Amino acid sequence: MSNPGTERIIGHMNNDHQLALVDYVVVYGDTRPDNLLDETVQIVSVDEKQLVIEYELVKPPIAKTLSLYWYDAKEDENVEVKTLGDVKAKLIAMAKYCAKEQGYAIKKLEKIHWPGPLDYPMYVLWAVLLANAYDPAILRKLVDRVSVLKKAVGYLPPVAFTAYQHVESNALKYVVGLFVTHLAEVLLVTKGYLRKYRVPDNHRWVWYLMHLIEGFPFIFRLKNAAK
Repeated sequence: MSNPGTERIIGHMNNDHQLALVDYVVVYGDTRPDNLLDETVQIVSVDEKQLVIEYELVKPPIAKTLSLYWYDAKEDENVEVKTLGDVKAKLIAMAKYCAKEQGYAIKKLEKIHWPGPLDYPMYVLWAVLLANAYDPAILRKLVDRVSVLKKAVGYLPPVAFTAYQHVESNALKYVVGLFVTHLAEVLLVTKGYLRKYRVPDNHRWVWYLMHLIEGFPFIFRLKNAAK
């Protein structure tokens, strides 16, 4: 007769925490991550003594079983399992330990957090800089041709024209300077952070591009996304 407690643990872990199960197999089962079919990893049995996980390998293409006795499952909090009520704390401690052993966070960042209204000015700035780097007169020509823009520009204070003339004359320098600075931030901060949170490769390039454009403030959005 099945135990409702064990069924609840198995269902919860298999449905919501497969990342932790994969980490258990990699660390405790000494399995290479690239040789493991992640979607096949699942708990088949759990009780007060042990945890049993089944999984499949890529090469050789076989199914395997990992039996983990609680007293053998190393983790940093030394959680003892005496009843099923202790299993949750043990599994969490094991997940933290296995993630740390691989240099990862316990969670995976799978969703891209897109820029908001406060981030848009940097995109406008890049458009202006790139346009002026290509042709310093390009925006002045556009304003002269569009009456609405020409009228709107007339309301700007003189200091705005002075600032724009400076940007217009030095656009390429600003483009190079911003690119080098933001690229350094990507390599020193964002690259390692995305690896730590196991961001999929196809998402990483989107995060990199947003950081290249937005600069340092982007890091705060990235860290908030990982909370």
